[in-house]
Amino acid sequence: MPTFTARIADGWQRASDHISLILVPILLAVMQTDSIRQILTYDGAHIGIKFGVPASVVTIWQFVSLPGNGVTANPGLPLSAPFASLVIPGAILLRAGLSAGYFGTIAADLLGRHEGFAMSVLTYFVPFLVITALPYVVLVPLALGLFGFGSLGGGGAMVGAVLLLIPAFIAAGYLFWATPYLIVLRRTGVVAAARRSYKLAVNGGAYLSYTIGYLALVLLVSAVATAVVVNIPVIGIPFGILVGGFLGLTLNITTMRFVADIDPESPSAGEWPEQHRSDGTEVNR
Repeated sequence: MPTFTARIADGWQRASDHISLILVPILLAVMQTDSIRQILTYDGAHIGIKFGVPASVVTIWQFVSLPGNGVTANPGLPLSAPFASLVIPGAILLRAGLSAGYFGTIAADLLGRHEGFAMSVLTYFVPFLVITALPYVVLVPLALGLFGFGSLGGGGAMVGAVLLLIPAFIAAGYLFWATPYLIVLRRTGVVAAARRSYKLAVNGGAYLSYTIGYLALVLLVSAVATAVVVNIPVIGIPFGILVGGFLGLTLNITTMRFVADIDPESPSAGEWPEQHRSDGTEVNR
């Protein structure tokens, strides 16, 4: 199989050839208004790192450790009444549509399908609506409690609930990050894609190696991204959103091709040149 760096180089080139798609991660990054506000209202120096998996459209916020005190929830939307009931459903619908068109277009390019952005939105909107809404089902009630619209029985219980959720989110992130890619590669539903992602994850092998490589990359980039975006916000935020859009597109394309390579039931995304293979062996597809 190709090395991780060879895959990133291939994804970078393909992203350069489809630069218009960076509008999606840029728009989604701009929509995360709470993150922007949290940085602009922070007074002081901040350094940090983040970890993440490519389970959705990758934006600059996957690489930025936000400054904050104590336990916070940051779903990227204003959650104060009366806006929550109006903004969140609209944002979910928009995110689902953009994600469906984005992932569908990437898959179409890799597989030689004749599907544009609009067609991909129509084809994959429902499954992407499901996977977009699921995190909000858990995070929004928790966030509303943190902002004063409910509680879990006191501060100690709140912290305890968050600590219990952390390992659950980490495990789910590893087991199911391939789900959106499998939806568009296989043209299948959420349940079938999630089951296949789970099987790939528990089998380890290339899936585990790629996840580790991706985590390491995010960690390294996040150290620089956090320092620039948080500590020089006037320049760092717009620059980070723009550069993060291209890097996000690169990583989503890279991951799409990786999933196509390791999943035997997905269509082939093409052969790799010999010089891009780590052991000189043929790719069995």
